[in-house]
Amino acid sequence: GILTNILFFDQRSTHVMKGIIIAAGYGSRLRPLTSTTPKSLVEIGGKSIITYPIDALLAAGISDISIVVGYRADEITDYLEKLYPSLHFSHNEDYDGDNALSVYAARSFVGDDPFVLAMGDHLISPSIVTTLLSGSNINRTLCVDSESINASQVNDGTRVMADSLGRIIEIGKHLKDWQSIDTGVFMMDAEVLYNIKYLMKLKGKLVNISEVVQHMGDNGKHFQICDVSGQFWADVDTSEDHDSVSALLRGGYDFSP
Repeated sequence: GILTNILFFDQRSTHVMKGIIIAAGYGSRLRPLTSTTPKSLVEIGGKSIITYPIDALLAAGISDISIVVGYRADEITDYLEKLYPSLHFSHNEDYDGDNALSVYAARSFVGDDPFVLAMGDHLISPSIVTTLLSGSNINRTLCVDSESINASQVNDGTRVMADSLGRIIEIGKHLKDWQSIDTGVFMMDAEVLYNIKYLMKLKGKLVNISEVVQHMGDNGKHFQICDVSGQFWADVDTSEDHDSVSALLRGGYDFSP
């Protein structure tokens, strides 16, 4: 009851939350911008894409961060080590696989602790992370946007359906019935890593994060939604995304916390 909640909350509030940002993939949909530059280092609004999620985690008080690198890892680590000397790096050698493998690649960094996961190609406002951290103390949570009007986010985004308790029951790009869009910001725990490992045994390298969330929900280990509607986020997957987000930033969009 109440006592357990207090103890649990104390335990988490005194714990230094870790952060993982995944940036191991090819970024092939962003060509020609990624023909010469790794996706996470492509500039937008005057700075590299990956600096947005790093700065958002730092602004939300998460300073113990590992970047998961794979494709062109050396360029990314060289660049980021100069800007952020305290970053850790985890290596995903299977970067031709799907994105859950990048989360799994950071397992020794996170150990048994809950952690915040962000995508290396999403611009996110720090307020999304602070909302996640101040929300319910469930260690499996996905930040969603139920008011997304950005056509690219709706058409290309991962769709989410939750039940009346806010538990995710369906997630995927092709859902016919859905309520919100996945923003790519999660809280996860060691149980998620265990389930990624299980699915990798079944399916090899083709395991994505949505499948893991779906699999866990199907087995009674649901992720909760955390609604961050109205807070800025943008997924930069294509050159059209790059153009529209660049225009927004040029317009002086302010997404400080």
